Amino acid sequence: MEDRRTFLALAAALFPASLMTLAAQTPSPSGPRELARHTLSGPLDGLDAILLELHPAPGQGREHRHTGPVLAYVLEGKVRFGVDHGAERIIAAGETFFEPTGALHSTFGSADPNTMARVLVFMVVPKGTSGTTAA
Repeated sequence: MEDRRTFLALAAALFPASLMTLAAQTPSPSGPRELARHTLSGPLDGLDAILLELHPAPGQGREHRHTGPVLAYVLEGKVRFGVDHGAERIIAAGETFFEPTGALHSTFGSADPNTMARVLVFMVVPKGTSGTTAA
């Protein structure tokens, strides 16, 4: 009985520390994380609305296109952004950017060479697809 109490006391003491360690870990640039997907109806039948979380790393991302419009909000950090090889813009936390359907996403990455940014992305794409195609 005493061993169980000791174990529970130790677990209770360490649990908050483990949560802080997880929160402090830098997310990996493993690609977009789909937070939600909803099939649309009516005049938008055949399309999905998706919400993604991105963690762009420093440097230049690969060029690509999207099969629908993209609206993004920078949650943390700053991102380098450009379409169709136009002028690069720096988008800071609290700001948004927009990509029209089919535009070449030519510049994208964290503007800080030492940390990743965090971006929330809303897209409307053909049903069941990722909405991203190679350039």
